[in-house]
Amino acid sequence: MNTREEVGEFTQISNALMSLMRKFIFKVLRVGPIPTNISFIMDGNRRFAKKRNLEGLDAGHRAGFISVKYILQYCKEIGVPYVTLYAFGMDNFKRGPEEVKCVMDLMLEKVELTIDQAVSGNMNGVRIIFAGDLNSLNERFRAATQKLMKLTEENRDLIVVVCVAYSTSVEIVHAVRDSCVRKCKNGDGPVALELSDVEECMYTSVVPVPDLVIRTGGGDRLSNFMTWQTSRSLLHRTEALWPELGLWHLVWAILKFQRMQYYLQKKKKFH
Repeated sequence: MNTREEVGEFTQISNALMSLMRKFIFKVLRVGPIPTNISFIMDGNRRFAKKRNLEGLDAGHRAGFISVKYILQYCKEIGVPYVTLYAFGMDNFKRGPEEVKCVMDLMLEKVELTIDQAVSGNMNGVRIIFAGDLNSLNERFRAATQKLMKLTEENRDLIVVVCVAYSTSVEIVHAVRDSCVRKCKNGDGPVALELSDVEECMYTSVVPVPDLVIRTGGGDRLSNFMTWQTSRSLLHRTEALWPELGLWHLVWAILKFQRMQYYLQKKKKFH
């Protein structure tokens, strides 16, 4: 057996052991309550690239996409039914035009790659939903998001909401405007809006509100992300940059969610 074969065999054994360990950890984790929807504020891609001396405007973001793949796999194995990813906020459009173009091109590349996986039946039961002001995206990107949503709409094992061109401020304006149009479509004059009318028109109304929000990169802010929906959610911050987020960070956040159940349920009761 040559060195390459030995390395390959060792890698297979290592992967099998890691998979077995995850199954055991997740089985123990499922003894307690599991969040219905975990939202991730994916911060720290640029700092990661600087920390690792990676070249290229998209280097940190490419590393971030690798983390997305693993985190979604872990959530699926744990049994989390919904995951929400803050992929690109409206405020991100204020960055340099070169960086914005670079990130949007990378996202389009990943969306089109995922379309190929969906066409070949390799989505493993994952449904993708895009939420945000999709009309502000270029035509090719918008068409790709619509195609991917259509291709995966029957999948139910894990529903992933990708927030692009998103901010709560824009979402609320959109929801109020749409709910007014719905209520006033008969031309009957001013009508009273109910809270439920507005919530039904939110970009993220298709999924439950988050139980747990995980912010990477050490920040304490929600950064205009789902501030309407997260009033009763647990915010967990970690110093790990998004590309550094791993299995143990996720497990620790869910354990914290389980420890805080009494407080969270009491908070929901009084709202």
